[in-house]
Amino acid sequence: MDIQALFERTALRTLELSNTFPEGSDIPGAIRWYRWDWSIGVAFYGVMKAYEHSHNESYLMRMKEWIDARIEQKIPKICINTNALLLTLLKINEKYPDSRYESVLKTFDQYLMSEGLRTPSQALEHTVIDNNWGLQVWADTVFMSLLYMTHRGIQLSNQSMVDEAMFQLDLHNKLLFDPKEKLFYHGWDDNKRKHIGVHWGRGNAWMTAGMVEILELTGSDSALSKEISGILHQQLEKLSELQHPSGLWRTVMNSENTYLETSVTAGIAYGVLKGVRLGIVDPNYLIMGENALSALLHKVDEEGNVTGGSSGTPVKANEEAYNQIPYEITPFTQGLALLAMSEGLKLKSGRDHS
Repeated sequence: MDIQALFERTALRTLELSNTFPEGSDIPGAIRWYRWDWSIGVAFYGVMKAYEHSHNESYLMRMKEWIDARIEQKIPKICINTNALLLTLLKINEKYPDSRYESVLKTFDQYLMSEGLRTPSQALEHTVIDNNWGLQVWADTVFMSLLYMTHRGIQLSNQSMVDEAMFQLDLHNKLLFDPKEKLFYHGWDDNKRKHIGVHWGRGNAWMTAGMVEILELTGSDSALSKEISGILHQQLEKLSELQHPSGLWRTVMNSENTYLETSVTAGIAYGVLKGVRLGIVDPNYLIMGENALSALLHKVDEEGNVTGGSSGTPVKANEEAYNQIPYEITPFTQGLALLAMSEGLKLKSGRDHS
């Protein structure tokens, strides 16, 4: 299977879909493609990896045009989820510096460092555009906001921002990790002091990918980094036990009654392959990552749609509720797939030159 061709096809399809639906379209799922929110943030982060690999300037310009139009329209809400697009905006601002971009970045910086709601445990409350669940901590926050905080803190030489990102990651680990199952819960209610949701697949992928990326940026020598790495490897040990023979994982990780799902597989493949390449993850997990990547590649159709990914998933009451979330072609599954493919290409390149 030609991973390079699939990578390009998926990137082009993702960009095409981001400009398919007009603002206000009532087609199911369309809002994920036209609204400034976390979904398109994950998609564009994946496309950015395709740009960095191919140096195809059209990839960057199409994302820039999309972002420029939304800045003109005004970002709907400053919150954890709408922060995700800043991973792409940082890169665009490096190449095409613009005072408008700096203004957006500084607004989110202030939100994350001082204005963003904290729970009694001092964790960033997982805030979204449309709802307010209050005092809830979600695995999603690690990928949607803590990655940006780390990147931005390093860019600005702002150690306080990097330290806050590490503090938040450690706190999310402590609140969400289940040492018995060696998996992460989707959420934590900091008012009732209890886990909420289940050991959700994509939530665990957010954690795997997020921990690897943050450790890449901050180094792995500090006591806190080693503690985070220890949690990561406990999770990976469990993931290796739960991986289906197909290479996929389930939408509820430890429930065979739930369906196999692509986005969790893509996110874990990305984290594992990248982690092994960087020396962050034990190389014994390379086969697990490669099997996940192979399963993912078989989910890309002729148009470049990544199939078999679940739709948006807030914290649910039980595993059956998670199992009722439908499959949908989404920006975030496209983006996670592109991230995994980018690491697959680096793995292939390394072998070709060895």
